[in-house]
Amino acid sequence: MDANSTTIHRFKLQVNKFTGIISKGLPKIKCRLVKEVIYGIQASKDVKLSNISCALKVDIQLIKTEDRLSRNLGLCDLTGHLNQQILRLADDKIDDTMVIAFDPGDIMKPYVKTVENHCGIYEGSEHTNANGYHLCQVTAANLSHDRIVPLCFVAYSSQAKDYPCATEKS
Repeated sequence: MDANSTTIHRFKLQVNKFTGIISKGLPKIKCRLVKEVIYGIQASKDVKLSNISCALKVDIQLIKTEDRLSRNLGLCDLTGHLNQQILRLADDKIDDTMVIAFDPGDIMKPYVKTVENHCGIYEGSEHTNANGYHLCQVTAANLSHDRIVPLCFVAYSSQAKDYPCATEKS
């Protein structure tokens, strides 16, 4: 075994341990999905399904792996479960001296024409109106910033049917 394969093996063990913890309580297929997506994102350094599928290096056609990941991701929203598990992990790491920070953000998709629930956002980095999704990130940090604990991360759209204000009349 060379040093590179030892590093990859150690990385896979760490991903398996972490995903086992955060996917606790999910069915086996969803646990596998979480593991493969997290490993694929880390290995490919990209969030595109084609690159995640390529990084998995399975012995089937790349398009079949991409289709399986796409289908499984489309079947359910894991956001609530994963955020709940991250909060559970963070529970004993937060103390009275920490500051809880709420960070609203956005994902800008300027060139996409047909994306589900695309909505109008304010692009903060460019100070313009744009199309994309809203983000909500909550973290806890101590005042010296040497300890940061993620608490919640959600992407959402004001155009979604389940958006709280979507049914209210203006």
